[in-house]
Amino acid sequence: MRSLGSDGAHHILQYAFVDDRGTVVLSACARSTSPVAMLAPPLPEDLAVQPLDPEAFEYLMTRLCGGATLVAYHRVLQGGLLPYEAVASAASVECAWRRFQQVARRRGIRLSRGEPLALNDCLEKAGLPVPDSEDAAMRALSIRALWRWMEG
Repeated sequence: MRSLGSDGAHHILQYAFVDDRGTVVLSACARSTSPVAMLAPPLPEDLAVQPLDPEAFEYLMTRLCGGATLVAYHRVLQGGLLPYEAVASAASVECAWRRFQQVARRRGIRLSRGEPLALNDCLEKAGLPVPDSEDAAMRALSIRALWRWMEG
């Protein structure tokens, strides 16, 4: 996910999901009832698509996440930005950041204690390409690449 800004009443987020084959199965903008909306910058005037309303997004997410294993970077934060019903319908929500901490040490990658690694830091340490865009779909593909690296 990434924040696109605020329309004054809602936080507008871009969500993206990639399947295990690397196919982007969803990239959508949606209005969130996040309390952060008050702190988010205003939306760019050239937003190319109208964000989904929270109810439509919840319906879509519940169908997409139902029975799936979701992998997120900082699962608590990311899972907290999904509709409750979507997270509840998922088989599980895994954390790529937490798993990286364990796998990296086993593979001899030096990390300082409690190092607050961003996704790009983890990708660099794993020798994987860093996305050149903050686009949520590009980040989802990068999280998938990192997860597959950890499985290898």
